[in-house]
Amino acid sequence: MMRFSGAKLAAGFAALALLYSGARPQADPDEWVKKNFPLAFEEFFPIEHAQGDFLAVRAHRNATNDMPEFSIVLEDAQDAHALHATVREAQGSSIYQQLAALHAQRPSRSYGELKSAIKVQTWRLSAGDCPAVAAQLNKFQHMNFVRPRDDDDLAENPVLYQVHESIGGGDSEVLEFVESRAIPKWTNETRAALDSCIASATASGKKNP
Repeated sequence: MMRFSGAKLAAGFAALALLYSGARPQADPDEWVKKNFPLAFEEFFPIEHAQGDFLAVRAHRNATNDMPEFSIVLEDAQDAHALHATVREAQGSSIYQQLAALHAQRPSRSYGELKSAIKVQTWRLSAGDCPAVAAQLNKFQHMNFVRPRDDDDLAENPVLYQVHESIGGGDSEVLEFVESRAIPKWTNETRAALDSCIASATASGKKNP
């Protein structure tokens, strides 16, 4: 089971701050959107709390913010009978782009007044109906990974992956932005596997809880 030290966590969030303050497109996004996006990201894609022991990851593209944000939370991770996944994904466009469009339409409105129009879909999958939930949790717990380093090459506008693990009394977080490493690979593999379960459930007419 992975554990990330406080020092590594601090280094990770320092890297996150660096990414946010780094090079951006010449047409700088509206200040209102930049101010409110972190709040919306936390609200629509929470990874700090979940049911029982949990493993959570969320992703978005830095700077351009053109990729629909998503999160995966594996909840009740130490109870095989209750284990389930909650998947959230921005619909139509990223929530960053949605915020920009909503603000352009109604510039006098606050984030609190506009947030009900943001489109994010949520799916809940049980391990019984979707065996990939347990399989991907097991893969994560046996993952070989490389910790982020200060001298990592930074791709232009990378996808940022934030992981929060709270299992067996431990609580740890990490930020990753190198696509070739274990966490991004696991995240995208898990997303594809869970998307397959969602598609199967939709085709069979099952309603999402």
